[in-house]
Amino acid sequence: MKHVPALLALSLLTAQARPQVVEIAFTAEQNGVHVPLDSILVTDLTQGQDTVLYHPDTVLVLGTTGTTGIGGPAGGVQGLTLRQNHPNPFTGGTAVELILDEGGEVAVGVHDALGRDVAGWRGRLAPGAHRFSFAGGAGTHVLWAAANGRRSTIRMVGMGDPRGVADLSYNGTGGAATYRSLSAWAAGDDLEMIGYATVNGAFVVSGPLTGAPATSTTYTFSYDGSQCDGEPTVTDIDGNTYPVVTIGSQCWMAANLRVSRYRNGDTIPNVTDNTAWIQLGTGAWCNYQNNADYDTTYGKHYNWYAAMDPRGVCPEGWHVPADAEWKQLESALGVPPELLDNIGFRGGAQNAGGKLKATTLWLTPNTGATNSTGFSALPGGLRHVDTGGFYYLGWGGDWWSATEYGTNGAWRRNLYFTDGGIFRDANHKSYGFCVRCLRD
Repeated sequence: MKHVPALLALSLLTAQARPQVVEIAFTAEQNGVHVPLDSILVTDLTQGQDTVLYHPDTVLVLGTTGTTGIGGPAGGVQGLTLRQNHPNPFTGGTAVELILDEGGEVAVGVHDALGRDVAGWRGRLAPGAHRFSFAGGAGTHVLWAAANGRRSTIRMVGMGDPRGVADLSYNGTGGAATYRSLSAWAAGDDLEMIGYATVNGAFVVSGPLTGAPATSTTYTFSYDGSQCDGEPTVTDIDGNTYPVVTIGSQCWMAANLRVSRYRNGDTIPNVTDNTAWIQLGTGAWCNYQNNADYDTTYGKHYNWYAAMDPRGVCPEGWHVPADAEWKQLESALGVPPELLDNIGFRGGAQNAGGKLKATTLWLTPNTGATNSTGFSALPGGLRHVDTGGFYYLGWGGDWWSATEYGTNGAWRRNLYFTDGGIFRDANHKSYGFCVRCLRD
């Protein structure tokens, strides 16, 4: 028997023990022009873990012990350090750690992507680590801290209710923040990657990229075509303002429509009587249970006749999406092409519906809800065609498409609290469903 020399054997064992290192670089562009990324969410679908890269870092190193997203240097200068908030992106609230080398008067504030101040705090702090919490709506936020003539900033990405009220609170002293990790990653794991950016003041979210990298590579997020560049909000004829979000190459409202007039100023009738509602063949709207308190959160319910009245319910330059445009959205969320025309739930394996659902106001378990797209879908329920009654608030949300099915029906989409997919079927035009508008 031949013996391997001891030195060679040790070399071989060392090579075999050395983990494979894969570097994944990210970049983004809009119509061929580079776009800086605010953050990048990377989910290992095989291992069930995720991590986030924060601006200005765009390279993820995998295969090292305890692999994590490269948080990069904390936002800081000598004597004043802001650690990147966690979680980020966040829904509802997020934690921030401020570290001071010396005590003194400290000011902390938050402004949105347009530079508007939304929250602030001021007080005296001792040297050491201090914890703050921030809660706010969807979009990019910049948190800054100033003390002893020094100032530092970090960027935070909110994915919660776009109408959320901003709040900044001091939570006392604290230890080091924790970060998400891809420590269990192995070469060939299926990854899903989403890029978050701010383009001309508008918060945009890429369609998810997927891959199973076994070697170092680069992924490019594309924000192209009819996206929300230069238009962080849209306002209807009644003066209601809605946040907007880019998903793939489409620009969607990130809240349900609330308008009570068509674009030409004509009133859309508010029909409260159940019998009158089910007999309608013309446009009408209502609030859930005819209670105006639901309007701000869930929007109005419209029958299809109102949604597709030629006078237009959506703001100028916007429209009710066709069935094919809903499919385009679903494709951007990872629904396989062969499932797009199916009736029933599709895309559950890709958690397509979970990426649209808000993480609050839904009944438990709110399967798959991450709101990673910023679509912020809520369970507004419906008004039934047979009884005129209201059902399923908290259980599910329903939205019209512009596409008819036969004489009396039209296609709709539904999200449900126990499923991570997106439901597609056709329903009678006299149902009361919500409306999301899509930019032309």
